[in-house]
Amino acid sequence: MSLSGLCAIIALLASGFLASGLLASAAQARAEQTTLEAAAKATGLRIETGTATVNGVAIYYRDIGPAGAPPIVLLHGFPETGDAFAPAVARFGERYRLIVPDLRGAGASQRPGAGYEKRVVASDVRELMNQLGFERAHVIGHDLGARVAYAFAVQYPERLLSLTVAEAFIEGLAGTAEFKRFAPTNPRTQHFARFAKVDESVAEWQGREEALVLSFMNSRSRGRRFVSDDVTRYVASLKRDGGLRAAFMGYEAFDRDAEFLAQADASKLAQVPALAVVCRGPVGNGLQRQLAAAGLQNLKAVTLENCAHWIYEENPEETVPVIVRFLADANAGR
Repeated sequence: MSLSGLCAIIALLASGFLASGLLASAAQARAEQTTLEAAAKATGLRIETGTATVNGVAIYYRDIGPAGAPPIVLLHGFPETGDAFAPAVARFGERYRLIVPDLRGAGASQRPGAGYEKRVVASDVRELMNQLGFERAHVIGHDLGARVAYAFAVQYPERLLSLTVAEAFIEGLAGTAEFKRFAPTNPRTQHFARFAKVDESVAEWQGREEALVLSFMNSRSRGRRFVSDDVTRYVASLKRDGGLRAAFMGYEAFDRDAEFLAQADASKLAQVPALAVVCRGPVGNGLQRQLAAAGLQNLKAVTLENCAHWIYEENPEETVPVIVRFLADANAGR
């Protein structure tokens, strides 16, 4: 073989090794899920972050947007953190002051050993509002956060500007007994009973948190296929010490949540502006039926088309304008 041919072979091998090294480096440098903080900064919105001790628990929060604007409190669900609202921050933050906590047990907030009843988590929200110095807010909750939002509403109706709940069944309201009968046979709700067995669920998913998040979210998604890079914040939340157990304790508390709401007085919510948001499905807007049966009369309902559950992450283009219009109407009626 000539010297020039040998050099060509060596160069080819070297380029192959270099390419494989670059590919390996690219694989190691995986993208991170967009944080709410990054989304706010990208839009030029004012943002402050902090940790407040409420009810003896350290709660991490973001305070975003015009400081003097009407406040919105955004409450996330499972397996999310406050980062779930990153796709909505630009539009919401134009006209509103956004308060976005990681609820107890999630994200950068503390994981206490108890207190995952939604009435208790709602009291965390009230105490956070007190510390941040505002009396009333538009309270918006999704999934487990919707249950917290409703528990907040029945306990502290005088603190509401409006109530928005999305993509949840609220234990203790109309249809609870029937829901509990059929939930174990419905693929979308079978996890309620499984996750409520906290020790068993921790043993099943410890060390497999990413698989849990991806399988759970993709089984409830219509408009988006989630991949590892999309959920790094949620996975990290579950992996933090006690995070997985804390997440399942939110489900373990459902029976106590139902007992509380079954006895709660919702009469002061009759005229509170309320919005029930669901993704299109075979049972229609169950949240609307639950809130109407509870006596809420100033109630609007919206069914979104291009989502299955994750309304901000699957379908922010449809979701956010719907809520913004509702908030504008609620402010106009004050």
